[in-house]
Amino acid sequence: MVRSTADKPALITFPPSLDSELARFLLEHYGIDHEEQPHAFLFCFFATLWRGSTVIFPLLYNESLKLVGPQAINDYFDQRCAPDLRLCPQAADEKQQVTSDWTLFNQTLAFATAVFAYYHLLPHRQLMILPLSRGTPTFEQKSVQRAYPLFAGALRILLRLTAQRAQQSLNQVRTVFSHVDTRLGDGRKFLVGNRLTLSDLAFAVAAAPVVLPPTYGGPIPSFDEMPPEIQAAVKEMRSHPAGQYALRIYEEHRHLG
Repeated sequence: MVRSTADKPALITFPPSLDSELARFLLEHYGIDHEEQPHAFLFCFFATLWRGSTVIFPLLYNESLKLVGPQAINDYFDQRCAPDLRLCPQAADEKQQVTSDWTLFNQTLAFATAVFAYYHLLPHRQLMILPLSRGTPTFEQKSVQRAYPLFAGALRILLRLTAQRAQQSLNQVRTVFSHVDTRLGDGRKFLVGNRLTLSDLAFAVAAAPVVLPPTYGGPIPSFDEMPPEIQAAVKEMRSHPAGQYALRIYEEHRHLG
């Protein structure tokens, strides 16, 4: 288990975000004691700019450490952890596969699930105020409550949300899930090799908005609270071997508390 030799690092997050969840997942895996500092959207940019001279979140920092994004967190701790905790394979072919998977899952799939989910969730103000502000400073919570259209509008602009893009994103999710279905078709337990790798964590987190794992670490609505469009997608994706695989990775490797 890796331990920080300096003061306990802090993790600045926008709590619902997939990258923030992947960072939490990684820090749990590596056994890194840390303090999460959640911020509402827009406010998180100021926090990371102040602490890390970047607008990218999540940011893990202390006096001697500044790691920007889940890739940097993985790269840093994977080189310093016990061999049985390493998520990056040593074999060249497996390492290349993990690198390819990172692009497919953390970029392509994660962006698609985010676009699809936010398009259908943001019109529901009362449902979304809590996920967008839970655990953040009181001023930020009140800001989201009083100026929800501003925060929702910023997300719509950033993600370029339209009905067409939401449908295209759902189709992209189906394509990636079918790809993972095929890889799992030979009965393998993990996506790369015979042990847990970054591919497994990246896929499980990117798939989370359309499979809704119970131990997702960020604030998201429950299945019963979700709009019908998302409920239908969750039922569909959970019926895939890939969806069941993502849920299993969460069940076996992601623990809250």
